[in-house]
Amino acid sequence: MKPTRPKLLLIDDGDRYAELLHRFLRDYDFATRCDLAGPCWDCPQRQGCTLTHAHDLDEAEQALRRHRDVDAVLLDVAFDLPESRLAPSTERDPERRRRLQGLDILTALRRRRPELPVVLMTSQEELALEDAAGATDGDELVTVAGADVFDARSIGLLIERVLRTRGTGTTSADYLWGSSPAMARLRRDVTALARTSLPMLLLGETGTGKSALAERVIHPASGRSGPFVAVDVAALPSTLVAAELFGSTRGAFSGAVDRVGRLEAAHKGTLLLDEVGNLPLELQRMLLTAVESGRVTRLGESTARPIDVKLVAATNADLTAMIDAGTFRADLYARLNPTARLELPPLRARIADLEALIAAFVRGSFAAGMDRALLAEYAVAAGIRGPVRADVAFGRPPAHPEAVTFVVPRPSLAAMSTHAWPGNVRELQLAVANATVFALADACEAARQGKAATAAAPRVVPIAARTIKALLAPASVATSGRGPSSVGIRARTSLNQVARDLERDLYQQLFEVTSGDFDLMARRLLGTGGATAARKVRLRFNQLGLRARKA
Repeated sequence: MKPTRPKLLLIDDGDRYAELLHRFLRDYDFATRCDLAGPCWDCPQRQGCTLTHAHDLDEAEQALRRHRDVDAVLLDVAFDLPESRLAPSTERDPERRRRLQGLDILTALRRRRPELPVVLMTSQEELALEDAAGATDGDELVTVAGADVFDARSIGLLIERVLRTRGTGTTSADYLWGSSPAMARLRRDVTALARTSLPMLLLGETGTGKSALAERVIHPASGRSGPFVAVDVAALPSTLVAAELFGSTRGAFSGAVDRVGRLEAAHKGTLLLDEVGNLPLELQRMLLTAVESGRVTRLGESTARPIDVKLVAATNADLTAMIDAGTFRADLYARLNPTARLELPPLRARIADLEALIAAFVRGSFAAGMDRALLAEYAVAAGIRGPVRADVAFGRPPAHPEAVTFVVPRPSLAAMSTHAWPGNVRELQLAVANATVFALADACEAARQGKAATAAAPRVVPIAARTIKALLAPASVATSGRGPSSVGIRARTSLNQVARDLERDLYQQLFEVTSGDFDLMARRLLGTGGATAARKVRLRFNQLGLRARKA
């Protein structure tokens, strides 16, 4: 099978680098036709030229909106453009702004697509940029003096090295790394460990993206031919965990049937044990035996079956504290490779990634499904013809939006930046989804009534600041530990019944604002989290007659 070649975007105000790239990298598959400014240069393959070439930041942003599958950017440093076409900069000297325009474009790219590798390109006669490039966020700096030292092998190896280092491509296309130092370290360590046979231990608060990291990054990067299999230990009744993990034969216990366990199903692939801290002690011993021996025995059988599994364990619990408490085995913990444990930072520790995460959630939520139908409904009401897609802008709408653009006001972004985000990225994704749906509903109603603002800019959908504040307020009250929760009081024949109603309402509210996370509910109610506290809260939740929508 022919290997997949990287898809590249060149950003350069002239055609010199484009000509060289086309000449030397004709074996690569580039992103798309050079359709932003007509034919790019004379060449035998002019009609089939597929190199995307942007001449300034505006064209680059258009290209990236159209082609989300670009693998890397090749960015010139010095530009000779009129001041009106230069990217925003803190540099006041116009001449220096032009000579360092690439660095300003790089800053803008990092805000919008922090996961995208960028190779800076310059000429020997321009200026030495080693110090400047080191101070910015470029992945590589290449000096290009001309065709005599610029060849396909050198630039191709450079691009491939950058892609390997950044961990981009198919192994992480759906996982937004961001640009925070903590996520950079995580990406480096994941890239190194995923290709080994060593177990991997993922730690982090609920909602930080542990399951997504295992499925979208670790498993593809492992190169394994088998499937990705996930099991959430916390969601399984304790009586069924053994059969789920190890399999069973008919008659092994009451109601047992012939079934393949998750360990066996993940043979030659990856097994994610989510919330591994909830695994009962006896099953911890069985898991340790299976991992160490590379064999698994179904319940009711005596014959062991070979397994070859990349084990990824994830938890938000403090396993060392559980070892001290006697609820987690020290030998199993040691087998999970704790010295190379990977800690996913909470959202409050990577606020710099907020805009990029919001943008990814907006674009993703309207790509398919019910949200896509809502977008199409708005397009009809607003008189927008042709296919529609969603995008996002912060502060002000773009001058010439090509998509239906949701505008997040700066005060709302500031409020989101100071929010505690107890549910982390998962909570943010839900807040963004709600905000865009409410904004779209308001815009739909305005379009049907022919409101002037909507009629003047039908492709711009503002998200009201009050909507963001209303979405953030309930979570803040429910998790801050300050102030009473809002509950309804209904007259009953006894105070016990009133108390039960109040408790039921409180549990229901907490379940909703924590997105069904019993660990977060326990922290709010009991002041402590962990598997034991979460089980207590879940038991009381069920005793009150409440049912989790997600088992």
